[in-house]
Order: sequence, then structure tokens, then C-alpha cells
Amino acid sequence: MPKTTRPWGELTKQVARTVRDLRERRQWTTDDLSRRLTEADYPLAQSGVARLESGGRRITVDDLEALAAVFGIHPTALLSSSPPPADPCAAYGHSYDSRKITGPGPRTCNDCQKIEEI
Repeated sequence: MPKTTRPWGELTKQVARTVRDLRERRQWTTDDLSRRLTEADYPLAQSGVARLESGGRRITVDDLEALAAVFGIHPTALLSSSPPPADPCAAYGHSYDSRKITGPGPRTCNDCQKIEEI
């Protein structure tokens, strides 16, 4: 039986647009986002980030969780058609604690001690 591929749904396309928008608003390259994901224990090569944003790679729930953690937002914000407000800490290049992405609860900014809103 031949393998069939389902087309991307509108929600998947929206998430891809939101990821690209958030990355560009922070003036990050796809390389920057890849590095930040890797530092957060979710290795995704630059080519994977580029394919995710352009529609060449499906977005998984694990991707949502990792991307949200790196952007400093709640994962559901990636599903919205309106881009989430910029996280001031991420916008200014601040970094969050080194807790693993899968850890519970909000994170604390290493630079200004702001606690992430969830």
C-alpha cells in the first residue's frame, strides 16, 4: 500500500508563522534558535528550524513545548492567530535558569530575576 501524506492543516501553518515571527522579532537567526533549543536539551539543527518554519517539517507537541520554553511563553500562545506579546527578558537577550524544559512551574530570569508568567 503506498504511503499517503496529509496536507498541513491551518493550525500547523499558523504555528510555523508564529515561530518565524517570534524568532524575527527577537532578531534571532535560525542558527540562534537552533542553538538555544540545543542548550535547552532539545537539539534541533538549523535546517530543522528552517524546515519547521517553511512547512517542510511537521510540528510535534514536543516541538511546541521546547519552542515555548525557549521563547519564554506558554505553549498555547504558539497556537494563537495573534502573536503573543514579546517576553521582555527574551527581547533583551536575558536568559532563564538552566532547568530542563520538562521541569514544572515558571522559570526565573537569570538577569533581572523576573518570574515567567504562565
